[in-house]
Amino acid sequence: MGEDDSLLSSMIVRRLDAEGYDTEATYDGEQTIKKIRDWKPDLLLLDILMPGKSGYDVLEVMRAEGIHASMHVIILSNLSAKEDIARAQKYGVTDFLVKARTTLAEVAEKVKSVLSAS
Repeated sequence: MGEDDSLLSSMIVRRLDAEGYDTEATYDGEQTIKKIRDWKPDLLLLDILMPGKSGYDVLEVMRAEGIHASMHVIILSNLSAKEDIARAQKYGVTDFLVKARTTLAEVAEKVKSVLSAS
C-alpha cells in the first residue's frame, strides 16, 4: 500500500490484516517503488498525491519495468476529477476509489473482490 497518510494507512493495514491479507505500507513514491520491486504483491492500493514520486510516477515505473502486468492496482485518492481518473485508467488500473467517499469496509470488500476474481 502506497499512502502518505500514516493514520489512514495504519487503519487500512489493520483492517486488511484482520481479513487475512499479508500487507505492507509505504509512505512515499520511492518507498512504494522499492517495495513492489522487492515484494511483488498481488495488489497495490496506491495514492496519487505522495511525497517525492507521485502515484502516477509509480505507475510509470511499473509500466516501464513490466511490473504492472502481474499486479492489480487500486487507486485510493482524494483526487476525483475526471481527468485524474482518466489518467490513472490509461495505466490500466483495476479501479479508482475516492477516499472521501469510500469506507474501510468498502476498501476491504474491493480488495476481496479483485483478488478472488484473479
